[in-house]
Amino acid sequence: MALKINSSRVAASALGVVIATLIASCGALRAKPGTAPPANGSPPGASASGATPASIPPATQVAEVTVTIAEFEGGSIPPDKKIEFWGRAITGFISADLGDSKNVKLVDRSRLIEVLREYRLSMSDLSDPGTRLRVGRILRAKYFVFGNYTIVAGTAALTARMDSVETGEIVESRSVRGPEDNLRELSRQLSVVFLRPIDTIVAQREAAEALPQASPDAARYFSQGLADERRGDYAGAIDMNTRTITLSPHYPGARDHLERVAEAAARQ
Repeated sequence: MALKINSSRVAASALGVVIATLIASCGALRAKPGTAPPANGSPPGASASGATPASIPPATQVAEVTVTIAEFEGGSIPPDKKIEFWGRAITGFISADLGDSKNVKLVDRSRLIEVLREYRLSMSDLSDPGTRLRVGRILRAKYFVFGNYTIVAGTAALTARMDSVETGEIVESRSVRGPEDNLRELSRQLSVVFLRPIDTIVAQREAAEALPQASPDAARYFSQGLADERRGDYAGAIDMNTRTITLSPHYPGARDHLERVAEAAARQ
């Protein structure tokens, strides 16, 4: 699907409509001929019975536990400052997933930073078990989640664990690996592991909402779209991201990049 944007004819106020129409058309192309959408409006991925993963309700609050999540540390090999933001992003992903449980109370990041400053510590100091437990007790947390990430040649590796602040014992630990473009899904896999000791129902829901494996062609189109975006070829990037969504409507990052390059093309 080719798409050419003329900035002189595309108004910024109409951009949202253009993108929404484009994404909707991708979903239509993705559907099999003669197949109508579910009458009840169920999203793609619904089971034969009509139930969706999101229909699983959160567990009833039993005993709220406080969880502290340290910002993930790491980077790429060779170093690339453009992807250093992933540390905070991964932390945000896991926080959002754990926050879906009524049994979890998350320590606000600003409160964690406040304590670190008060005791003249940095995020890197939390790699020391004694320091980590000390900070956890100050924050009155029951569990402390921390980890790191590494990106090499487009492949991401995440390692994280959850410790008991009271005993210092490892409650859960897991390492996951996959394409850099799937960091959101890799983070979700860690969240499921950490939720199981706290809220099995929400953990099951998060696991059920895992994104399906994207086709090799969708991954290739998305990678080409990223390359086009870096070169400033926004028309090409729009085309590649559109093809990605057509093949895999829920491909991680494709919609965000489509909106980003469409806005960039409109400003040219």
